[in-house]
Formats: sequence, C-alpha cells, structure tokens
Amino acid sequence: MENQAADMHFYASSIFTWATTSDRRDLRALLKLMDKEKIGYNLWMVPVPFNAGYEIKMFAPQVEGAKWIGFFEPGKSAKAKKG
Repeated sequence: MENQAADMHFYASSIFTWATTSDRRDLRALLKLMDKEKIGYNLWMVPVPFNAGYEIKMFAPQVEGAKWIGFFEPGKSAKAKKG
C-alpha cells in the first residue's frame, strides 16, 4: 500500500458504484476498481479517516474541506482528436 495520511482518504463515485481508499485499498487499487466499470466517475480527497461517518449527496461527500479532484472517463484518451 502507498503511504496515505491516516486523517484523509479518497472517495470515488459513479452512477452505479462508490468506493474509498482504506488501510487495505490504496489509490491505485481504487482507480483500477472504478475503471473496471467502464463508465465515468468523480474522485474526491476527503479530509477525514476512511472509516469516519459522513453524508453523501448527489454522489459527493458532505465534509468540510473535501476537494474534488476531477471526473475520469475510462478508455478515453487525453490526446486531442484530429478531425
């Protein structure tokens, strides 16, 4: 597992699934898990331990200081398409 601060975790959510990093799942494993769905998902950095309780509204963690990292689309190339 990669070193992750004990007072934060990453949260990923799609329209079908949500998952977090934990003491058993690092960020790389979380991204791999979400990419398997082959649908887009949002990634958040949440400044509380992974086992802290908090609300989720509209697929987003309701925690003060949570940072949206971005929206990821598995299988989409980051290169500009030539037309």
